[in-house]
Amino acid sequence: MQDKHTFHRLALAPFVNNGTKLPALWSNLPPEQEASFITFVQNQGMAPLWDVTPACTGLPLSENSREQLHHFRLATAAAYLLQRHSLQTIRHTLDEADIAHVITKGCHTREVYYTEPNLRPAVDIDILIAPEHKLAAIRAFQQAGFEFHAVADNVAQDCSLIKGDTAIDLHWDILRPGRTRQPMTQTLLATRTDFGTHWGLNHAATLYLMLVHPVFRKYTTAPQASLMRLVDLLKLLNQQPQSQQGAIPLLLQSGLATAGWITLAWLQQLTGYRVEMMDEIAPGNIRRRYLKQWLKGDLANRLPAAITQLGFTLAAHDTVKDALQAARLARHHRTQGERHLKLLQQELGTAKPEGR
Repeated sequence: MQDKHTFHRLALAPFVNNGTKLPALWSNLPPEQEASFITFVQNQGMAPLWDVTPACTGLPLSENSREQLHHFRLATAAAYLLQRHSLQTIRHTLDEADIAHVITKGCHTREVYYTEPNLRPAVDIDILIAPEHKLAAIRAFQQAGFEFHAVADNVAQDCSLIKGDTAIDLHWDILRPGRTRQPMTQTLLATRTDFGTHWGLNHAATLYLMLVHPVFRKYTTAPQASLMRLVDLLKLLNQQPQSQQGAIPLLLQSGLATAGWITLAWLQQLTGYRVEMMDEIAPGNIRRRYLKQWLKGDLANRLPAAITQLGFTLAAHDTVKDALQAARLARHHRTQGERHLKLLQQELGTAKPEGR
């Protein structure tokens, strides 16, 4: 019986230890599964990297697979050029409005940790600002021609701004409010660094966000938790190993050391790559064994979201008190979402008249 994570391990192999395990893993892939694997690589956002990484180009791939990988690389490069230009617009728009901000996630990591950033796809551009600058930032983007979009479920922490093919996710909290023991936005913004193309978090704060965000927003092992995020993580850890000691206080301060451990345990399970900081942030033995069962059994991918939220994400908090706070505030934001959305729309002047 094939391991449920065979494709995962094979897709990540080129980026661990110079791809030394890749030939052996590839030789174990039945030829009839090559097409399915290439589709998997594409869905994980890794096709451009597989098209150019030496360890991958040396594999006996079919001509059709080569063409598919190359096609996706060209498409990713075209999208990158548009987003790279948008970074300039974003910086100018928010700097002119005197709003401190940072670019986060894929559009940040690819500029900082990739020698060829056009190989790392990103769906949208994520921006973090302080909550008190929410209205001013949205208005600044509206004046620049962006349209405001928000949904009740997420309005407590973010909204979208769209202009043509450019999509921005504007965040004023890194997760749903209450997920962190105390608000972390100001702490993270205090680390902001000028990377030339954009303002971004420093290496330690970037590592912190890489570790906690996939646990709560992507359930770590679920399909939407792209393996591309683990490639980002590997690149940061290899290039900036000292960032680990800077990330640990952030994890402890926010009550999410366990969540950080989950991401590193998932990385280790798939690649064998062990990160030094794991021992410093590991939960107790019982919870550690429990969470490992979630990862090994791929339960977040197999169970309903409601069960995953209760059985997995609540257990990713460091204490029972932290978990109870997260549950209580999550319920509050679910019940108040529509009201908060209408209030925001009224303040922006985008609310629809009654009866429409």
